[in-house]
Amino acid sequence: MTERIFYLDIAALVILVIALLSQLTRRMTKGTANHLFLILVSVTLLSCSLEIWADALDNLCVPDLMLRRFAHSVQMIVYNTTTPCFLLYVLSLTSVWYKLPRQKSMWITLAVPYIADISLLICNIFTGTVVDYPDGVYTINPMAYVTYATAGFYIIIAMCYVLFYHKLFSFPKIVCLLFQIPLAGVAGVLIPMFPDICVTSFTGAVGILLIIAMIQRPEEIIDSATGLRKMSAYADDMKKYFLTANQVSIIMVNISNYRTISSIIGYELMNELLMNVGRIMINTKKSIKNYGEVYNIGEGCLRLTLNNCDSDHTQKAAEMINSELKKTFKINQYDINLIAYVCTAQCPEDIRDLKSLTTFGAEFSSKLPYNGEVLHASSASVKRSMTLLSEIDCIIDNAFANHGFHVYYQPIYSVENKRFESAEALLRLIDEKDGFISPEIFIPAAEKSGAIHKIGEFVLEEVCRFIGSDEFKKLGLSYIEVNLSVSQCMQHGLSEKILGIMNKYGVSPEQINLEITETAASFDQSVMTENLAELSSAGISFSLDDYGTGYSNMYRIAALPLKIVKLDKSFVNSQSSKMWTILQNTVKMIKDLNMEIVVEGIETKDMVRKFSDLRCDYIQGYYYSKPVPQDEFVKFVSERNSAAASV
Repeated sequence: MTERIFYLDIAALVILVIALLSQLTRRMTKGTANHLFLILVSVTLLSCSLEIWADALDNLCVPDLMLRRFAHSVQMIVYNTTTPCFLLYVLSLTSVWYKLPRQKSMWITLAVPYIADISLLICNIFTGTVVDYPDGVYTINPMAYVTYATAGFYIIIAMCYVLFYHKLFSFPKIVCLLFQIPLAGVAGVLIPMFPDICVTSFTGAVGILLIIAMIQRPEEIIDSATGLRKMSAYADDMKKYFLTANQVSIIMVNISNYRTISSIIGYELMNELLMNVGRIMINTKKSIKNYGEVYNIGEGCLRLTLNNCDSDHTQKAAEMINSELKKTFKINQYDINLIAYVCTAQCPEDIRDLKSLTTFGAEFSSKLPYNGEVLHASSASVKRSMTLLSEIDCIIDNAFANHGFHVYYQPIYSVENKRFESAEALLRLIDEKDGFISPEIFIPAAEKSGAIHKIGEFVLEEVCRFIGSDEFKKLGLSYIEVNLSVSQCMQHGLSEKILGIMNKYGVSPEQINLEITETAASFDQSVMTENLAELSSAGISFSLDDYGTGYSNMYRIAALPLKIVKLDKSFVNSQSSKMWTILQNTVKMIKDLNMEIVVEGIETKDMVRKFSDLRCDYIQGYYYSKPVPQDEFVKFVSERNSAAASV
């Protein structure tokens, strides 16, 4: 008898052990694709070990032929398990894997050939129909081609999926996967021709080595700093979901104070914090017993995908994550509180393509107000806000063309004179299709597009037209406050434009008060400084809006030509005794600078009393009136001031 030559099996065994260790040491152990690839490597390794055992029994001429048939049959059973494992691995790369639980017919189609193949090999132990030992010589019978055909069946199906979903793979990855066909073909051709040379395990090991080199590359998908999947992996995986029309739930976490925290605690501790957040998301996924991945896509943004998860379970998971993220994180010596937006989306129902998903994920936390609750991409308010954001430039253009901009006025009450002496002009946008659109949406968009300059001129023109009218003169108001944006403040020739419009309607400088925000006040641009100086020298006064929102540089504020400081409503809403102490000292400091104080956001009589006792000069808020159109404003002020005069 000719001895079986299994040095190729020894080489395959070494390759497979190295491959398995490579997967483990490179942390390629998480996720369905990695799990299936580990199974594929392990099954191939077991097949190789069994082949060495079976060949050793042949070479030792063990007299028990049933034992030898048993060894070869078990080896072939394990080997023929590698091709279904390879198919499942390919399906996991295309995300079709998650559809399998719902497709019983597909399971049956895939399972029947394998079951028949295994049954044939089990029978071989007793009958020798596949491999046998006539006259003690190892012989491959014609029925063996059935097992080869079964293996080929699974490889061909896998290749069909690769070709059908070729858009999901780069060219080198397609070549790598398609190369499994000639490798299997080589084994199928050589085995009958050279039955004494063991090649099946070696060709399988070469195929696995190619996959490790071209596909199982942790540097492409794993963020080394946090151990979570990176942005490129997120984009690739979501592309797969959309192209295969596979349902997936996404929980998006955007940490809005990421940059502030990072600047304080540094790069390494920030990564530790992100690892903790990622761990919360992983544990949540496990608690609801769902498959999915966690991604760190950068700038404090993390994503959790849940496969075949209904909206109720997704909501439950999101609430769990949101609750955990509200807790204080202890990192080194720091106690850190996150401002974390959590939003859910069902794809493709809520968001239909990768570009829309990426845009939504990047913008929802910066465009939507933070209220500590879980947001939903499917909710009407979120959809409306995001739709408006995508169409806002066209809406602004239409507002100019169709008179969609309106100037409203909110009266300002004088504590000392007990009457309304001024008002703030506030712009409102009412679209024909979308109705009222918040300034928080259209003002930032207008600043970005440059339309803010045209809007500013429109508001000033409307205000000056009103001030120049007879009905304004009858009101006895001292001035109207008009807001200036940062962009307007840094516009060349601003003073000439403003003074030109005022002269057009005969408005005197003392009748206009220009409001600038703390953000604008923090800028030290020569153009802005020049504009403010020219307007101030012309007799126009200035107010500082939203004082207390965190941008103030006290030296800068003292240097500006300010007449009025408007306290932000955050002072009003705070119930803290410490904040009240800060407020008292803030009022004293502003008074010492000979500036007047307007308190914004007053809604109750008790608030009016408190701030009046603090010697604030003016009060503005819903307690007196919300911003109203010009006609309503004229009627309101006339009636209230007349009533005050008669008392």
